[in-house]
Amino acid sequence: MSLDHFAPPQDRSQEVLIPLEPLKELLVKIFVRMGMFEVEAEVVADRLIEADLRGIHSHGSRTAERYLEAMDMGDIDPRAQILTTIETPAIAVLDGSNAMGHVAATRAMELAIKKASEVGTGTVTVHNSHHFGAAAVYVLMAVEAGMIGYCTTNTGRATVAAHGSTQGATANNAISWGVPTREGAPFVLDMACAKTSWGKLDTLAIYGLPIPPGYALDQEGNETTDTTAAKTLLPAAGPRGYGLAMISSILTGALTGGRLPINKTKAPEIEGSEHFFYVIDLKQFVSEERFHEELNSASEAIRQLSPAEEHDRVRLPGELEWEQTERVLKEGLHVHQDHATLLKELAKRVNYEVPW
Repeated sequence: MSLDHFAPPQDRSQEVLIPLEPLKELLVKIFVRMGMFEVEAEVVADRLIEADLRGIHSHGSRTAERYLEAMDMGDIDPRAQILTTIETPAIAVLDGSNAMGHVAATRAMELAIKKASEVGTGTVTVHNSHHFGAAAVYVLMAVEAGMIGYCTTNTGRATVAAHGSTQGATANNAISWGVPTREGAPFVLDMACAKTSWGKLDTLAIYGLPIPPGYALDQEGNETTDTTAAKTLLPAAGPRGYGLAMISSILTGALTGGRLPINKTKAPEIEGSEHFFYVIDLKQFVSEERFHEELNSASEAIRQLSPAEEHDRVRLPGELEWEQTERVLKEGLHVHQDHATLLKELAKRVNYEVPW
């Protein structure tokens, strides 16, 4: 579930169907060509495709080019060695060594899950990392382990206004919680702290759509619906989104020994990012049966509530993305034709013949 007030655009007349297996093969090939170890290239490909499966194309395979450009510029080290600099039974601090954010974040979540299984909770922070894509894909790793997961990240410079200001105060930090369920869709909250993400504005632009009113400001601090003029986003729910963005910046920028967004000046691919991961092994707090009985009972009661007129039924956070994933796994991935063309251009670099 996102706090965005608009759904991602969809127009089959502008889209191309992409099969998933060739897509992963392509992503692995292009990252290996840049010097990544194959096993780490597969990690990145998996995280990008998982975002695409959930309909988060702004953080999926469409972003591959930006990471390749960062490697070309030397901002991302494709063979970086991720180091553990501090560790106790319950916590760890990792130095990402300018590695791909998806690799560092995956390593951190795996370690947080391991620590939670041993002592009940696991907390891992990462500094000297990079943009890690969609936050939901990491909490789903905890969900698959039968645990509750949380993560947040500190991206680049301040691009989200402080409540009561027209100037950037925080980055558009992502926040995600994931909770396992006995069957069907897990509970997943995945949100930007602004009213929407910058990536979704890019998606609107490629579909030729304007920004909804009340989302973005231009260089002079005036409201704009022009995707090319937007320089600052407004925080979700005013002071609430602003507050969430600030605590995310503190848990990442300050707690990791990094910097808060107001003290950064460059894009995340250049400036780097920091991350925070927290996992709860629920069965060490309560019996799994009791936990799932209560969660299932409450979930079913919520689904039976009367829907508002514009909704077909009441869902829980994460159900729409789960349904989207199930459709894509059966039908293949529909992406905008510009997205498909970009991937085809990348395929030329590695002499890979794409089937789209």
